Amino acid sequence: HVHRRLQVVAKLLIVATFVEDALRMLFKFDQQQQSMEIAGWTSPALHTLLPLLSLAVQSCGALLVLASSGVGGEVGCYLLLGWCVWHPFMYGQAGNREFVLETATISGGLLILLSHLLLLRTKAPLLGGVSAAAAQEQKDRTATAHRIQAVGRVLVVSFFLYVAATKTHAWSVSLSLGPGDGPGVWGWGTRTVELLLSLLILYLCWLVVIGMKSRGVALLLAVTMFLAAVWMHPWCLFLFSSRTYTMQGVVGMEGFEVDAFTMADHHRYFFFQSMSTVGALLLLVVHGPGPLSADEQDGPLEFASEKTVA
Repeated sequence: HVHRRLQVVAKLLIVATFVEDALRMLFKFDQQQQSMEIAGWTSPALHTLLPLLSLAVQSCGALLVLASSGVGGEVGCYLLLGWCVWHPFMYGQAGNREFVLETATISGGLLILLSHLLLLRTKAPLLGGVSAAAAQEQKDRTATAHRIQAVGRVLVVSFFLYVAATKTHAWSVSLSLGPGDGPGVWGWGTRTVELLLSLLILYLCWLVVIGMKSRGVALLLAVTMFLAAVWMHPWCLFLFSSRTYTMQGVVGMEGFEVDAFTMADHHRYFFFQSMSTVGALLLLVVHGPGPLSADEQDGPLEFASEKTVA
């Protein structure tokens, strides 16, 4: 039962950013039209058509993923994966590495979910017996599902590679580590902390990629990501502010002075992006790394709850 509940929570979280963005399109359509203009789209028609496309694809994809564990869910995954590829280009954020790699992490979670849905179809009984052609089709689908799952594991750690390469430096130089290592100074103590943190994150990512202890590592990364999102993107707090803020981290809007409501909107977007990353990692916790891994090459590990249900 815990396994099933965690699976439901993971699916809800992974589509959270798509649902939030679709609602943003619906209730703030005029702002989205302005965003298209800021992103560089010159045609007034595209200022309207692109937000409508966003609303349709994200809402349909999310609903299909939540409502179906069959072919409908697979179609929903393909829709959302296509959106993940198009999304950075639509907003002119293709040069924003954090944006792109967090989207890649969500794509990895969608691939893990798609792999699980494909495997469910291979386990479904075939009507009219098992012909040689049908058996081969199931075998091919199973092999495809395992390969998709392996690619998903690689993508799901994308954002953490970015953290290891950039965020650890920013965090390390903010520490007070003694003489020669104060805030803003990159001394030996700061360099040591940065190196150790980066190596730890890279090691955890490597374990996920090769499928070694990946369930436990994915759970650790999911909890860390959740806490970091609550700390770094407290969007609710901005709703009660009356001051202006300087926009950071958004290509095309760097240095813009915006009101508190706009800043809350900005942080809400990245908060739900992070929640979808948490969902992607929880999917790996639920479904495991698959046979193309160090842990489960001899067969999938089972939770006690899975055995009970069976």
